[in-house]
Amino acid sequence: MSTTHVGKIGRLLKCTRDELGRRIEDGEPGKELVQWLNGLSDVQEVLKEQFGGRAITEQNLSEWKQTGHPEWLRHEETRLFASKLTEQSDDLDEAADGQEISDRFASLLAVELASLAVTLLEKETDPEERWQRSCEVHGVFSQLRCDASRAVRTRIKRERWNRQVQGEDEEADKRFEKENRERHIAPFLARLELGPMAELFGGGEAGRNIAAFVLEMQNDLPVGRLGRLGRKSGADQSKPAPVRPNPTESDLIQPNPTNLSNGHAAIAIPHDSHP
Repeated sequence: MSTTHVGKIGRLLKCTRDELGRRIEDGEPGKELVQWLNGLSDVQEVLKEQFGGRAITEQNLSEWKQTGHPEWLRHEETRLFASKLTEQSDDLDEAADGQEISDRFASLLAVELASLAVTLLEKETDPEERWQRSCEVHGVFSQLRCDASRAVRTRIKRERWNRQVQGEDEEADKRFEKENRERHIAPFLARLELGPMAELFGGGEAGRNIAAFVLEMQNDLPVGRLGRLGRKSGADQSKPAPVRPNPTESDLIQPNPTNLSNGHAAIAIPHDSHP
């Protein structure tokens, strides 16, 4: 569609203009078309932004039918024609079973020319006339052979190109798979190198941080990932073990209920486990 239309309908979305064109072709009344357009949310948004919210009128639709709609019809006819050609081309390719239509026609033409050449030569009895006719036939068939040879070379080049493209695609897939595997195992390999490299940088927390940063840059890892792994591992190793009770220690001696009946309070004496 042309972008020169500046009216209300010309500023609408392409899908809306296409639907409007189909409805006009179906003979829908103008009053219903205007009501339908003004009820669409995308139309209301365009009218609000560019035309102060003023609705589409039947006069706007009439002007569009005289200018924009004929152009839409031409465009639609061209689109349908291109679609039809594509469909017919696909049918011909399928019928040709993978062979070029021009190659098939050239074969038929060569047979027809050969038959005509034999007929013409049989009619010539004069040697000079026969020679002249033979030279003419030779020129025609030489051109056919050149065309056939050029077609063969073109087909070979196309097949070679297709194989090259296919090989490049397969090679790209292999590189992607290899890079993907390396990306997944990189953190584990870097983790193994973290300790020895940290010693090269002086050891301790500072050496470990430097080594972690270097390995992260080399393996394209998020900054701080190896450091977090190291701190998490160190925290797990330095976590103190829970205090467990000493099984050799006994509970306090409980008071004897028989002494309470005599009015004497029992004294709780801790039992010392040491002799």
